[in-house]
Amino acid sequence: MGVPLDERRLVERVLKGDEGARTEFYQAYRQKLHSFCVYFMGANDPEIEDILQEAFMVAFQKLPQFEFRSALDTWLTQICIHKCYRHYRSRSQVTAQAEEDLEGFLRSRSLEAADQADRSREKKDRLQILKKALKGIGDPCRQILELRAKDEASYIEVSRKLKIPLGTVMSRLARCTAALKAEVERILKEGKQ
Repeated sequence: MGVPLDERRLVERVLKGDEGARTEFYQAYRQKLHSFCVYFMGANDPEIEDILQEAFMVAFQKLPQFEFRSALDTWLTQICIHKCYRHYRSRSQVTAQAEEDLEGFLRSRSLEAADQADRSREKKDRLQILKKALKGIGDPCRQILELRAKDEASYIEVSRKLKIPLGTVMSRLARCTAALKAEVERILKEGKQ
């Protein structure tokens, strides 16, 4: 078990700047504080050594004010408790912030998905309206508009494929585009009623 530690004498030596006494002080109380940290924080906590170092740093700073009203190990345990709580609170704040950040991220992703679904639905609705409007303007207009828009054919290519003069292609394309626009407006107006 060893010789009982003379706490007063050890503290006096530490206060006089005896480095050997500081090492002896550390070795005498380290295991007890380590066990306390393990009990409080958990055996696998990676911050235990940091907590111990911080507790001993505070103890060495405040040692001149220690008045032996309690046992030295009780005083050191109180310092250690304070450090454990600080680390625990800090970790809780980090966890809470991470949860808040994750919630915000998921909320924005959810809004993005909903927005994308809305855009997809809108696009599908527009395509349905366009298909209906193309049926309503007749085959000659539908054919020239599809060649120009869908197949991206030039005016000359449209002229060759439909076997009509270039001037006719241009004028028919203008008339058919206006007819398609009017048909889309009519369908939209019917949909609102």
